[in-house]
Amino acid sequence: MAGAGQGSDTTMFSPEENDMLLSAVSAQLAAGTFPAEDGAALSRLVEGLGDQRGLVRFGFAERLAAIGLPAAPFLRHALRQHGNVAVRRAAAKTFTLIKDPESMVTLGEAMTRDLDPVVQGSAAGALAELGGVTIPLLLAILEDPQHSAFCKGLAAWALASIGARGAEQLRPAMESPLADVRAAVVGALGDQIQNSDDQEALTLLYQALEDPSEEVQAEAVTAFGKLQNSRFIPVLAASLKSPHLEVRKNGALALMKCNNGDGLPPLEMAQGREGNGPLAGVLQLAISQLRRSLETSREDQLRTGS
Repeated sequence: MAGAGQGSDTTMFSPEENDMLLSAVSAQLAAGTFPAEDGAALSRLVEGLGDQRGLVRFGFAERLAAIGLPAAPFLRHALRQHGNVAVRRAAAKTFTLIKDPESMVTLGEAMTRDLDPVVQGSAAGALAELGGVTIPLLLAILEDPQHSAFCKGLAAWALASIGARGAEQLRPAMESPLADVRAAVVGALGDQIQNSDDQEALTLLYQALEDPSEEVQAEAVTAFGKLQNSRFIPVLAASLKSPHLEVRKNGALALMKCNNGDGLPPLEMAQGREGNGPLAGVLQLAISQLRRSLETSREDQLRTGS
């Protein structure tokens, strides 16, 4: 896998050459005459991803996406081995447009092995675009102790982005012995409930509140807060009594964003319990922000007469 410091960000082709090529390929694609079986032509298009001009790089990415799957092997090769980090970055981003399942392994390698964080993040985005088919790979990354916290964070983000599209494959992972995996799944389940009102996923979210891991409990509280539904305010209020600091903090921040007057009493009670403890600042912020948002809502209602 190429590293972040290998090669330069310049291309061996001049801006004029890239402009001429982009124009010619655009005309061929419009006429339906582009030779998609021409490996040399496809390789040259991939080199265009190294142009120093962002709009031109995007132009090459769009043309490669229009060509589709025939371009995928050449993009995979560039993502694995190209010395120009700009080409690797653009190749990873182009896979969000092509959505090629056969490139999943290469994208996983880029996300975990490339030394450039932009390449890694773009590869994670492309994996998320592929949907549920990538869930086993993402879970495997979360379970592998050799991967960095950054890589695991990207895998968790991709899982959450997939959300409802990978529901069936997500649920068994709640039985994982690893808290990192369960926490990532909880985040994805919250998105799933938002999009589909999945009652089984909601049940799993309630179960996560009793998970032995503070991290999983905290993630579950955040997920309940994101649902923005008044029926979950008692859940958030109960989280303020947790023995775990992170759970209490997430509960306070979730209530702060609920824009519901029922959230104020539990926050004020928690403020009394916490005193000058480590959550004092968070609770004061939550109370003041919630009061402000409620006052703004009342003013809007008076102004509109609703």
